[in-house]
Amino acid sequence: MLSAPSQLLLRNAEHFSQGRWLLVNPEDAQIFRELGEAALFGFHQYFDIYQQACQSTGEQQHHFGPDYPCEAKFDGIVIYMPKAKEQAQMLIANLAHCLVPGGQMLLVGDNKGGVKSAPKLLAGYAEHCNKLDSARHCALFGAILDKPTKAFSLTQWLKKTELKVANQSLTISFLPGVFSQGSLDPATRLLLEQVTKVPGGQVLDFGCGAGVIGCYLGKLNPDTKVVMSDVSALALYCAKLSAEDNGVQADVIASHGLNELKGPFSAVYTNPPFHTGLQTDYQVSEDFIRQVPAKMSPNARLYMVANSFLKYPPLLEKSFGQVQWLADTPKFRVYGCQR
Repeated sequence: MLSAPSQLLLRNAEHFSQGRWLLVNPEDAQIFRELGEAALFGFHQYFDIYQQACQSTGEQQHHFGPDYPCEAKFDGIVIYMPKAKEQAQMLIANLAHCLVPGGQMLLVGDNKGGVKSAPKLLAGYAEHCNKLDSARHCALFGAILDKPTKAFSLTQWLKKTELKVANQSLTISFLPGVFSQGSLDPATRLLLEQVTKVPGGQVLDFGCGAGVIGCYLGKLNPDTKVVMSDVSALALYCAKLSAEDNGVQADVIASHGLNELKGPFSAVYTNPPFHTGLQTDYQVSEDFIRQVPAKMSPNARLYMVANSFLKYPPLLEKSFGQVQWLADTPKFRVYGCQR
């Protein structure tokens, strides 16, 4: 199904009739089929759409990672506006080097998602930025990049933060667009305060973000094998650095849900997402609750924190039989389940 920003691009298909174009973080893979006559390539920071796009038009046209290598130049680049404005700034700084002289950079997105700031975001790269079209509560902005660009390095955008939780000190790496950038969110803190022992074997930090949970588990029990998974290439990059900085041996795996994870796990820990971009989306968490028992060893435990208003207890009861409330605050609740 075409997202609203992709529908707006389809209204302007003539833009893509000439030259090579790079679509950055498209919200759907269908846009590559709909614009099938164009020379389109994809840069994906999210593994789910990357997988779908590869199945649609072939792996050779798509790149998954935290940044783009810019080995080939493009006549135009379209950035789907991310939720975090600083992530948009980082993408522009990276991709400005991937355009041919006189190349176009377009920004498309929901009007409520920050796309109206496109002229300010592109001001350091272009003399003029024009609104090209608007529909479906979205807008499309474009500019010819005609100003000199500075060298780009992903490490320039990296921030390392010292965090302390339950008597453990952690060094955590953050990039723009990674959950709870630069701090420990209260839900994760509440979860970790309930974890005093970590079993041996293999444990999973699902939806790992910057790797706070996985690093905490690895420091609490250095003999356990930690697996961290996330859909975001930015999160995986940070989690890998965080594990290295904390001396934690970890496998860091790109996965949409549990699809790429083998198990069995002796324990699973998660602060699962319930947003996709600007939209509330419970599907990932609900699928996780249904599927995770099959990835767990007999008697393995699940530790899960969530906003108190989310209706997860009935799903957990259906999957595990019994649910414990390990901690409860006005905002968050920690659930414990045993396979």
